Amino acid sequence: MHSLEQPERKLRVAVLMGGTSSERPISLSTGKMILSALDQDRYTVVAIDTKDLLSVPDAGGEALPAAGLSESRMTADVTEDTEDSCSSLSSAIQPSREKSVLSVPSASSMLSVIQKPDVVFIALHGKGGEDGTIQGMLELLGLTYTGSGVMASALAMDKAMTKRLFRSAGIPVLEDLLVRRGQALDPAALTAGVCQLLGGFPVFVKPNAEGSTFGCTLVANSAELPGAIETALKYDRLTIIERYARGMEITVGVLGNTGDPEGVEALPVIEIVPKATYYDYESKYAEGGSEHIIPARLSEALLRRAQETAVRCHEMLGCRGMSRTDMIVAGQELYVLEVNTIPGMTPTSLLPQAAAQAGIPFAKLLDRLIESALRRE
Repeated sequence: MHSLEQPERKLRVAVLMGGTSSERPISLSTGKMILSALDQDRYTVVAIDTKDLLSVPDAGGEALPAAGLSESRMTADVTEDTEDSCSSLSSAIQPSREKSVLSVPSASSMLSVIQKPDVVFIALHGKGGEDGTIQGMLELLGLTYTGSGVMASALAMDKAMTKRLFRSAGIPVLEDLLVRRGQALDPAALTAGVCQLLGGFPVFVKPNAEGSTFGCTLVANSAELPGAIETALKYDRLTIIERYARGMEITVGVLGNTGDPEGVEALPVIEIVPKATYYDYESKYAEGGSEHIIPARLSEALLRRAQETAVRCHEMLGCRGMSRTDMIVAGQELYVLEVNTIPGMTPTSLLPQAAAQAGIPFAKLLDRLIESALRRE
């Protein structure tokens, strides 16, 4: 097993970033932050853009654009130079020449062979990076990687399945209705279902397996519902219509591997105060889009309950390394919204802020995630 304590040599770290999902700009920003913070005295680092192998088309066959905020308006400016500095995936995950060479072809050509990385640091978001896909490929290649494994990643990305699992365990989640792509829509029946099962409007409509609020709509009335469903179905085959709960939005990060003797650690609770009606794309990534208050302005009992709930979610899904559980507090009730297995690491991202509040600087947070990955060997 490799160790971060007095290593015999620098550890080789390959940072996977970019990809082709709708969250590509966020992934590039996350990757840039990681690359700039990794300790050059400990690591030999290579940046890898996976866009040559990952393709996430929509129903019409074209990649969906990142909506709402261009890369140039990201707080961490992601330039063409950032993308050009990345290798292709296939050129960076080859085993070393000390062993038989296993070539992974890119979409364009067979590329050069470099030494096998000791750790692959996954900085990908969305489909193809956060849903167990890349994790499965790395497992087949025998490469150590940061974050959760195939099953936990796939479960957390599938919001409907996650909610089903949490309901069975008594973890509170919001009531919802599901609509599948290709399903005949009866507006009157949908409105009746919303009124009977969700308590009426407003409701929140979102794709089942998408991040960064892409395809999400806060729906005020029945007339807006069909359009919101159509928007969400552009991003995924399944749409969730969820009861909208007014309250305080909070998030809780968790560090550690499920099952480790050291256990897992819940980070301080963050209260999110968006400038918009809800925590949308611009609220998340634009400078000044939201205010983050640490710790959240809740009673000690609610703060503890939020942290305990986040740890339960982390362990129930089998998360490793890190997770971030988003919740809403309505009165004295707390509801889990979703679990993120690869939280953002942009300048406005929540997990690094919570870690810093807990006395873990960003560079040390990266060390811990790498160490968590190496402990699984």
